[in-house]
Amino acid sequence: MQPATIDLPPMPVLVVQDNPHLSSALAAGLREDGYQVEVVATGGAALRRLERKDIDVVVLDLGLPDMDGLSVVSGARDRGIHVPILILTARDNVGDRVRAFDSGADDFIGKPYVYAELLARLRALMRRAAGPRWAPRGCNGLVFRDDDLGVSIGGENVVLSPREHALLGFFLRRNGEAISRREIMKQVFGYDFETGTNLVNVHIAHLRSKIGVRAVVIETVRGFGYRLRAALPGDAGAG
Repeated sequence: MQPATIDLPPMPVLVVQDNPHLSSALAAGLREDGYQVEVVATGGAALRRLERKDIDVVVLDLGLPDMDGLSVVSGARDRGIHVPILILTARDNVGDRVRAFDSGADDFIGKPYVYAELLARLRALMRRAAGPRWAPRGCNGLVFRDDDLGVSIGGENVVLSPREHALLGFFLRRNGEAISRREIMKQVFGYDFETGTNLVNVHIAHLRSKIGVRAVVIETVRGFGYRLRAALPGDAGAG
């Protein structure tokens, strides 16, 4: 007998684009591919919509009539809204890309674009997010929240910097998976290239010193990167 199938609700996507022809074409394609699409034409409308924290991914143009799209990204991050944001814009040079990632964007595609690639990028973003980033997450007694930068272990609050908090959240979304330094650099720090610094190592060292091995362990995967896993009794001596 065939196993029962479960009909999952369509993933909600917010398209932020002031050109009605472009937004309607993109929305039609995404709906045909099974997404639930909402369209807004201004940055202010986008931020108001994201306050409800039930959007799974955003496709954002930078040239909006009321504000620059990067202000939407930074404004969302300042409000504790960590939904994945894909920039889709005609402004496609290295400087624009770096500023987008520094503002908190997750991916960037220049126009003209290939729809199949955009769709693949959206799927990759949602896989990496492993569910809404604003939802509480946890592992083995560690509780993590995006909305107020909150982290606690066994009921005890742990004070992290915003970057340490983002790093821990990224590890939790990829719990048990070996992650390369290059991907950490891109997804947490916004650099899609080697900076020639030990930025990742320093932040992981600080994070390890604060969370210890009471709930989770951040392992070094030699020659590759790092992995987060639940702490085991034998890890106690390593703290």
